Amino acid sequence: MNIHSLTNEQRLAIISEHPVVTKDYLIITPVITDVYSIIRERVLMRTTGTFMFASPRMGKSTCARAIRHLLQAEFPKIFIMSFVAEKRRIQEAALFTDILQADGLSVTRGERYPDIQRKLITHIQSRLAMVGGNQFVLMIDEMQNLGDAELEKLATIHNRLEEINIRMTTIGFGQPEILEVRSSLSFLNKTYLISRFLCEPIPFHGCATKEDLEIILEDYDHTKFYPTDSDLSFTRFFLIEAFDNGFRLRQYATPIWKALKKAAGVGTETIPMEHLSRTVEYLLVLSQQHDNKDFQIDSKFITSAVNASNLSYFSGLINEKSYH
Repeated sequence: MNIHSLTNEQRLAIISEHPVVTKDYLIITPVITDVYSIIRERVLMRTTGTFMFASPRMGKSTCARAIRHLLQAEFPKIFIMSFVAEKRRIQEAALFTDILQADGLSVTRGERYPDIQRKLITHIQSRLAMVGGNQFVLMIDEMQNLGDAELEKLATIHNRLEEINIRMTTIGFGQPEILEVRSSLSFLNKTYLISRFLCEPIPFHGCATKEDLEIILEDYDHTKFYPTDSDLSFTRFFLIEAFDNGFRLRQYATPIWKALKKAAGVGTETIPMEHLSRTVEYLLVLSQQHDNKDFQIDSKFITSAVNASNLSYFSGLINEKSYH
C-alpha cells in the first residue's frame, strides 16, 4: 500500500485497529534475542529440557510467544505445542487434557487416562509425520504450577515418545517460585525430574539498559509497520508529519529511560516490559492529535506517559512484597 493512496481520514479510521492500540504486536527485545540464542541451541542439540524464570510483568509470556515463532521459523520440521499450567487438585488426566485442548483438540468427559495419553502421543506422531520430523517441543507457561506428580506424567510422555524414535524437549517459563519447585524435587530425591525438566535455570529480565531501550524504540520507528504492506512504521502512523520532518522515538531514549527508572524506584535493576510498552503506546496514541512537522515530546508528557503505565504503583507493590 502506498502512503499516497491512504488519506488522513482513512488512517484515522483504522487507528482503533492499530496493534499499538489493541496491544497485539511483538517486539523482539535484546533480552528475547539473548534467551532465544540459548534455547535454540538446546533445541538444536535435542536436550530434554530447560526453563526460564522472571518476576511478573517482565515480558515472560511475550517471550514465550516470540520463542515459539522463532523456533518454528528456524526449525520447520519440529512440532511445537504450548499451554499454560494451572495449579489445581491432581486429576489423573488433567495435564494431558490441558495440553490437548490448548492445541485445539477436544477431550470428552469420561475418557479414560490411558486413552487421553494415547491421543496425545498419536497427535504428536501424526503432526511430525506431516512435516517429516521427529522432534517434539513442549512449551509450558507458568511452569511453577506443576508439581512432581505432573512432571512424572510428562516424564512418561518423554519415555513413550522415545520408544517410537521421537525426541522431546520441554521449555518452561515460570515465575521465581519455580526455583522452589526445583528445591522441593531435590529434597524428595527426584533428581531425575530435575535433570529432565529443570536442570538449567535461565533468568529473564525486562529492559536492562538505556541501550536496550534505544533498540526497542528503533523497532517502533523503523521495523514494525501497520498496515503491514505499507511504509507506515508504528511511529510514522501516529506522527506522520513529525516523522517526515525527522522525528524519531529513539531520540528520546534518555529522558524516557530516566523517567522509567525514577518511577521504578531506587534499587530496581530492570524495567518491566509491560510498563515500558504501555509508556510507548501512550506516547504514540496521545501524540497523534498534536502531530505537526515541529512536534517534540517534552519531559512533562513523558512523565504523564510513565505515570499512565502504573509502573510506580507496581514497583511499590513489588518492593513491599520483598520486605515481608
